[in-house]
Amino acid sequence: MKTRNLFITLTVGFFAALSFAQPAETYRAPRTEFGQPDFQGVWSTRFYTMLERPPGLPLVLSSEQAAGFMQAVAEGAGDNTDPDIDLLGPPILAVVNGEIRSSVIVYPEDGVLPYNELGTQKSAHSYFDGVGYDGPEQRPGVERCTEAWGSPPMRAFMYQLFHGFVQTADTIAIVSEEAVMLRVIHMDGHLRPDAIRSFEGHSVGHWEGDTLVVETTHYSDVNPERATIGRPMLISGKARVTERFTRTSENELNYQFTVDDPTYYTEAWRGEFSFIRDDSGHIYEYTCHEGNYSMVGALRGERVLEARAERGVSD
Repeated sequence: MKTRNLFITLTVGFFAALSFAQPAETYRAPRTEFGQPDFQGVWSTRFYTMLERPPGLPLVLSSEQAAGFMQAVAEGAGDNTDPDIDLLGPPILAVVNGEIRSSVIVYPEDGVLPYNELGTQKSAHSYFDGVGYDGPEQRPGVERCTEAWGSPPMRAFMYQLFHGFVQTADTIAIVSEEAVMLRVIHMDGHLRPDAIRSFEGHSVGHWEGDTLVVETTHYSDVNPERATIGRPMLISGKARVTERFTRTSENELNYQFTVDDPTYYTEAWRGEFSFIRDDSGHIYEYTCHEGNYSMVGALRGERVLEARAERGVSD
C-alpha cells in the first residue's frame, strides 16, 4: 500500500509540474537596473531524473513512458524514510520546456557519459559508495562537506536544492544552500593566473541576447569527482565547461552545459535541465560540518571490522 500511495503521489505531482513548466513562446525576461535579463531571486531543482539515461529509454518520454518510469522509481523508493521527502513530497522527473526528460545528458545520443579508458577506470563505482574507508579522501566530497552541487557544471538531486542569484553590473553571484555556498561569475572578463586552481574553477561570463553564457576553466586535479546519482562525473584540470542560462518563463530558468575535457572523455558532451523559481525568497545556512558524524563513524566502523578480521571474529 505504501508503494502504491507513493506512485500515485509521484504521478499527480509529475503532471502538475508538467503543466506548470510550459513556457510562453513570446516571453521576454524582465530587466535589471543595468539593462540585463533579471535572474535575481531563488531558483531550485528537485527531480529523480539521473545524469545518465537508463538503457532503452528515449530522451523525451511520453506520458505513458513517464508513468512507467515513475512506477519503477516508486517501487525502488517505497521504503525511503528520509524526512525531506516527507516534508516536500516525493520528487518528480525533470521537465524542460514542457518535455519530460529521462536523463540530464542530451548528447551523446544514448545519454551515457563518453568516458575514455582512464575515465571508465576512475568512475567504476557508485559516487555515494566512495572507493573505501582507509582515509577521508576515499569518501565522496558531499560526505566530507567539501563539494557543492552548485559548482559548474551545476547538478540536481532528489532533495530540493536552492540557489540564489544576485546581479551587479560586472558580477553575478550564485549563493547555494549547501556546503560551498558562494560562486562568483566575473562579467568584466577578469582572469585568474593559471597557477591558481580550485574545485569550482574560475568563471567568466557574457551576454548573448537574453542568454547568460559562462566559461569555466582553472579546475584543480586534486579531486576530479562530482556528485551524481550513479557513477561520478569527472572533471580534470584541462576541462572547459560552458554554461548557458536562459529565462524561458516567469518561473523557469533553462540551464544547458557542455563539458569539454580530453583527460577523461572521448568527446565533448552536453546536459540540460531547468531551475524552477521559488517564491519563499530565503536560503538557510548550510552548516554541513556541524554535527557531521558520518566521516568519523564510517572510518571508525571500518577500523572495528578490520580488527575483528585480524582476530578471526565474524559477525
